Amino acid sequence: MSPRLALMLALFAPLAWAGDDWGDDEWGDNWEEARISPWQRPSGFIELGAGYRLQSDGAGLPRQTLGEARGRFETGYRSDKIRGDLRADLRYDDVVEGWQLDIRELTIGFAAGDHTDIKVGRQVLTWGTGDFLFLNDLFPKDWQAFFSGLDDEYLKAPTNAIKVSYFGPGRANLDLAWIPRFESDNYLSGDRFSFYNPVIGGPVAPGLDVDEPSDDALAARIFGNAEVGNARTLEWAVYGYWGYGGQPEAVDSQGRPDFARLNSLGASMVLPLGAGLFNLEGAWYDYKDQDGDNPRQPADKLMLLAGYQQELITNLTLGVQYQLEHLRDYGQWRDVQPYPETLADQNRHLTTMRLDYRAMQEALVLSLFAFYSPSDEDFYLRPQASYRLDDNWSFAAGFNLLGGQEDHTFFGQLADNSNGWLRVRYSY
Repeated sequence: MSPRLALMLALFAPLAWAGDDWGDDEWGDNWEEARISPWQRPSGFIELGAGYRLQSDGAGLPRQTLGEARGRFETGYRSDKIRGDLRADLRYDDVVEGWQLDIRELTIGFAAGDHTDIKVGRQVLTWGTGDFLFLNDLFPKDWQAFFSGLDDEYLKAPTNAIKVSYFGPGRANLDLAWIPRFESDNYLSGDRFSFYNPVIGGPVAPGLDVDEPSDDALAARIFGNAEVGNARTLEWAVYGYWGYGGQPEAVDSQGRPDFARLNSLGASMVLPLGAGLFNLEGAWYDYKDQDGDNPRQPADKLMLLAGYQQELITNLTLGVQYQLEHLRDYGQWRDVQPYPETLADQNRHLTTMRLDYRAMQEALVLSLFAFYSPSDEDFYLRPQASYRLDDNWSFAAGFNLLGGQEDHTFFGQLADNSNGWLRVRYSY
């Protein structure tokens, strides 16, 4: 029996029992005939969003970066044996895509024994410890939504998958996610945001569209808790991924962008430390058939992430992170690249800081998220504010500010894409 159904039955049980004292009148009959619908009440929102560049784009793209009307509908079904969920967005994108129907979730879930749960269908998959930094979370991301000012929820893109979760009687649990057909990130393709092309030595907007591989992908996570003394609990996890990288970082035999095969292993931990939480995560990316001298594949790399967050004062939270990307066999790999002067350093350092302040009973939220790479000397700032007027109306506005010393680094190449945005939402 689902938790919600059990709670509702518990609440109504005394009333139904009290009906016995009334005999067979119409009041007692109504209580006995009451039924709880397995369908969840539909909900959703209607949202309008607009965004514009703060400067002209060197590749000739228009000033508008966001022009969208979006309607969300969601509902669900719950019974003792099965559950279903639907979340769908119908939207009109005035910048690139026109009308689109986005199914963010369409799943059926059920238990398979006492310890196993299965969820089948289109769903958003996520794990790992990073805040906007993803080492072992190699599920699809929507970077165009992220850089255009849509709600943070849209950074995680849905995928068709079968997820099996085993909750062991001990301290270890297992998640397996099989994706029958690999789905890539919604990467920066040049349609909405330009990027640096080393061939011409400047920003381009070619409308890059690369065919995705038809192979499957598999992700696994073993996770659990461990007591570490002083009533502290350590959350740990070990990860594996076998599939493709989310962006076309390789080159095929015809010289065209392509997706590289990728196997990954990693681990993470989260531990209370002082007044806050400390997280540590690592991953090893092994690009298949990469031997250090193949210019058609990315270099294998080791990634490390450390982070800490705590509430500084009431309603003011600080979070900081440091990430290292170390490229293996860097000298050999760099020597065979066609444009070595535009490559990242062997060790790329990236730091982040998040400041969140909540006021007016959390109706007003002021936030700043900052990326800065001391090795690339580039940055990305995301200041924003949101205000909830009542249960229905809410507003959000902010900026995506990018720049750097060089026009070929990750954030530096996006300087012409700096933009401001505004969203208005009515929830029902």
